[in-house]
Amino acid sequence: MSGTTESSAGTHSTRQPSGQEQKLIDDILLLYQAKPTHESYSHYAEDAVFHDPVSLARGKESIMSQFNGMPKIFAESTTEHYALLSDSTPQEIKLNLTQNYVFKSPIPFKSKGTEKPVNSKITLRLNESGKIVEHIEEWDHEGNKTADDGFAGKLQEGRKKFGAKVVEKSVSSNPSDVNPDA
Repeated sequence: MSGTTESSAGTHSTRQPSGQEQKLIDDILLLYQAKPTHESYSHYAEDAVFHDPVSLARGKESIMSQFNGMPKIFAESTTEHYALLSDSTPQEIKLNLTQNYVFKSPIPFKSKGTEKPVNSKITLRLNESGKIVEHIEEWDHEGNKTADDGFAGKLQEGRKKFGAKVVEKSVSSNPSDVNPDA
């Protein structure tokens, strides 16, 4: 069954995921919900890359630290909507994802702060073994800036790499450290 989904970039055609695609999607959504599991991370190749507007993480361990760090910032992270885009292939899974993030409150004795819904295009590129080699998150379906985008892009890419390294060094890559059900 196919249909359509709305995003910040317009209307997109969708299709139903296969059983194998659905398993991958469900496990990756757990990362976005700040509930990382060993199973979620089992889908990544050791040399995988994660790129979003905030970070550029290289290697599975660094990616694990990025997602494991989410509970340090967010009191809640809820998947409001997701759909598999119709131009997905077995080697490239594309999702329209709307995630609602609730920041931890900076005010003592208040557990929740500001809410921020974010619509993203998620692209998961898989190798011949079915492992994720590239995980790209584009907020508002707009491409991430890279060094190829000139001087400003080079500065942003450097900032994202630096930020990912800081998180990697300060946050455990073990999902059991942040999710007792991991």
